[in-house]
Amino acid sequence: MKKILFFAYPQYADFEIAHALFLLRKIGKYTVTTVSVDGEDVESVGGLWTKAEGALSDINVSDFSLILIPGGDGVPDIINEESITAKLVEAFNLSIPIASICGSAVLLGKAGVLEGREFTCNQSTFDYNENIFSRSLYTGKDIEVSDQIITAKGTAFAEFAVSVGQMLDLFQDEKQYDSLLKFCKGM
Repeated sequence: MKKILFFAYPQYADFEIAHALFLLRKIGKYTVTTVSVDGEDVESVGGLWTKAEGALSDINVSDFSLILIPGGDGVPDIINEESITAKLVEAFNLSIPIASICGSAVLLGKAGVLEGREFTCNQSTFDYNENIFSRSLYTGKDIEVSDQIITAKGTAFAEFAVSVGQMLDLFQDEKQYDSLLKFCKGM
């Protein structure tokens, strides 16, 4: 099973997940299935139109190797969508890795999958949603990898990308990991 479930929503931060998607497709040879809450196409914060292949509720989570969720300005508009919570809980219970960057950590907190775990996101996201994260352990680090969950600050998109790759064993060795991290950082 070499499939990634990419959850897009209106005003998601396209730049936060671009490197991760590149590594997953180019190095990992994964296929990416893009869904939205209602199956409708969405516009990212950068103005890119993203074609949804279906609605999140219609997806069988067990068909995927990883769930990829970007941050973005649209998180407050989807925080109470039951299909998101249900699919995140299902993925967590099936031990399917979940990679969440920036504000999308709120969705994981709302679903309860961060309970008792270390996680990170931007400080302002944590401060504004502290009640959602009350049973989680905010570290403020750039990235946190805890069992099957990756969380990252929105500015740590390079580290996020290679952590996703590392979780899925994409790299042959430390040299390839270092090389791709430098690539993602533009070095």
